[in-house]
Amino acid sequence: MFALILSTLVAQAGAPAYLASCAAPQETRVLATSQVIAPDNIHPTNRRTRFFIDIGSDGRVRHVMMYESSGDATFDRAAVEAAERFRFAPPTQGCISTSAIVPEEFNVPLLSFSRPAAVGSAPPALPTPPPEAAAICGDPAVEVAGLDIPDTRQAPGTAAIDVALDANAHVRSAKLAKSSGNAKTDATAVDEAKSAQYKFDVGPGCRPKPATYQLELTFH
Repeated sequence: MFALILSTLVAQAGAPAYLASCAAPQETRVLATSQVIAPDNIHPTNRRTRFFIDIGSDGRVRHVMMYESSGDATFDRAAVEAAERFRFAPPTQGCISTSAIVPEEFNVPLLSFSRPAAVGSAPPALPTPPPEAAAICGDPAVEVAGLDIPDTRQAPGTAAIDVALDANAHVRSAKLAKSSGNAKTDATAVDEAKSAQYKFDVGPGCRPKPATYQLELTFH
């Protein structure tokens, strides 16, 4: 598991005074994990499965995006189901928790690559895992790389904003997708989404392309 750090861009005039009453900034943290439950008769062709876990601003798993397959659909499905059972604490900065991307992988059991020995022959040697698989080049995972801190504290609530990004992860547009229930909080969330900085996470050998990311912001 890789730690994710949410960078913060603070105005030159200094941090807003209300930040003193906010919780200390925190990175994405794993609260609970889950093991892959797969049958013994799987037939992988690669040593692992790898994916990005998209978590909401409350730490729930929103989506699991695979970018490297084990070569066995049963193991892949079990790995995704295990990832969906993970629990997280979302990244928080300046009284705002955000959605985030977490990379994860599950290694295939080494014995899954073994070949049965012929009758009367010596015990088989330990199997050698195959080389790494080529990445699955789907839509890029989007990571928040920088977030402005608003000058004033907003009414508590969670807003979701659909952010359209070009191939360089630059914002093309931002539109409210789910209201927090407070018009001022919603407007601040849209402004935050427009001014935020983003970056793409893609598998090895894959190229980024335009994407729409639903940024979720929870104001505390």
